[in-house]
Amino acid sequence: MEDVKTQAENMDGWSLENEIIIRKFKFDKYLDGVSFAEKIGIYAESVQHHPFISIDYTAVTVSWTTHSKNSLTEKDIAAARACNNLYRLFT
Repeated sequence: MEDVKTQAENMDGWSLENEIIIRKFKFDKYLDGVSFAEKIGIYAESVQHHPFISIDYTAVTVSWTTHSKNSLTEKDIAAARACNNLYRLFT
């Protein structure tokens, strides 16, 4: 199995920066981005792992890292995959 950094580097749309994986998601409408961010929030609560989310009009930037470990973990990879799956609902 690949280590988490290799997995992060190979994830569709995500970039790896200093133990943080980041992706900017684009939407046609502002409220679609807000709805997407809300769905991520619901997911995050369900797994008790929370991202940084920034909404800038029709772009939503999501960043995952495991603060308690000061590094990237499998939780972050799973969360990024969940974000990709949620995004498919909007495209």
